[in-house]
Amino acid sequence: MAEQQDCAPIKSVARAIEVLTSFSWERPERGVNELARELGLHKSTVSRLMMTLECGGLLTRDLGTDRYRLGIDLIGLASQVISYLDVREIARPYLRELADTCQETVNLVVLDAGQVVNLEQFVPPARRVMNIGWIGRRMPPHCTAAGKVLLAHLPPEDVDRVLPAELERFTAHTITDRSQFHRELARTLEQGYAVVEEELEEGLNALAAPIYDYQGEVPAAVSAAGPAYRVTRAQVPRLAEQLIETSSAISRRLGHSPRQRGTR
Repeated sequence: MAEQQDCAPIKSVARAIEVLTSFSWERPERGVNELARELGLHKSTVSRLMMTLECGGLLTRDLGTDRYRLGIDLIGLASQVISYLDVREIARPYLRELADTCQETVNLVVLDAGQVVNLEQFVPPARRVMNIGWIGRRMPPHCTAAGKVLLAHLPPEDVDRVLPAELERFTAHTITDRSQFHRELARTLEQGYAVVEEELEEGLNALAAPIYDYQGEVPAAVSAAGPAYRVTRAQVPRLAEQLIETSSAISRRLGHSPRQRGTR
């Protein structure tokens, strides 16, 4: 019963979604009365919904006609999704080539709601030896190579907001001291890539490098992960070079120039 309640839609939110999705290229402007008739709701309900969406920047009202259009703040929300989709589409052939070259599992990773998420993954067929992760998997950033890369390119105050009050320990190698972790982020910035050695899972090592966009921001990271007996310290320089070469190629496709690169 509890699961059914959790999945039940909130009526006011569902109605707000109906209002937003009623706009289209054919109908870019909507009035309260016409929308109330279309949705089968009282006009006072629709009016309150549209006023609330206006206050949130998701709708804008023409003061002369009292008709609404989609708000400019939606552009910012949409641009985040578009940037993810663009990165994913552009990165895919490079990730496939990297997986073939390094013969390890390669992921495209982004930071979302305080966790890192795999957007794309390529696994060489001959290397299916352990559970590296999957597309859509969410992981804590403090013990993943991609998480370190993505956090390293945030302002320090944003890093502290993203991280939980206490860094969870997953293995004996997980960094749980915040000062030590910030030093790790500084090292990541300095060398241009991050490394984890059995910090999330025993027997699993990984490296990651940043992908820069045309503004010099880091919307995603490329990671390569494999068993600790294969992804050894001796292999780090070679893998790091391959990762940086791949991430740089993707960054150039996104319009990035090294001159745009900033630091925390």
